[in-house]
Amino acid sequence: MTLPHDVLLLVPLVIFVGYLVFGITGFGASPITIPVLVHLLPMPFVLPLAALLDLGSALALGFHTRRQADSRELVTLVPFTLLGLTLGVTLLLRLPRDTTLLALGVFVCVYAVNLMLRRDTRRRLSRLWAVPAGVVGGLVGALFGMGGPPYVMYLAGRIAEPDAQRATISQMVILNVGLRAAWLPVAWAGVWVGDRAHLRLAPATAARIIAAALFVAGAALVARTL
Repeated sequence: MTLPHDVLLLVPLVIFVGYLVFGITGFGASPITIPVLVHLLPMPFVLPLAALLDLGSALALGFHTRRQADSRELVTLVPFTLLGLTLGVTLLLRLPRDTTLLALGVFVCVYAVNLMLRRDTRRRLSRLWAVPAGVVGGLVGALFGMGGPPYVMYLAGRIAEPDAQRATISQMVILNVGLRAAWLPVAWAGVWVGDRAHLRLAPATAARIIAAALFVAGAALVARTL
């Protein structure tokens, strides 16, 4: 993929600004970077890129603030996040690209308006709000690669101390991206088993297995188009 010079200049600038915000607040990079980068790069490339950047940045920030994080709030959010991720992956496979981009734009606008209109309050949110926060965080994390905003709204209403709030949010970013990448160990396991099998299988047998797998995959594609 050959990129124009202006794109090569803009992409690092967008990433820098997004993660400058992340360094200050512990969140907010993806809602800035992804909506801009999808105008410059294909969305299937932008989402994995944003996930890697989020994970790396959250690990860097979260490592030295981990002791300040509220682990009880994290544990509460995780099961509902898993449910949201499952729903999000299902929708991602079914929604057309234009619909996904439209939903992304609406989500970012609604979140921006919420930030502008939100008032500081001393009233503490009920832990029951972890259910919609976790589900929506997982859902938009899978769909758009930006699960942070629902967690931020929930954790800001639960944790008053700014440093603890920032630390907990960064840990939740790590968990959200990590759960989205949960299939990576499965891929590694497949590579490990395949490497061991390679040493024991005759070349002709390996060729038949590969041919059978290719035939099944091809037949499935043909059946889907009928």
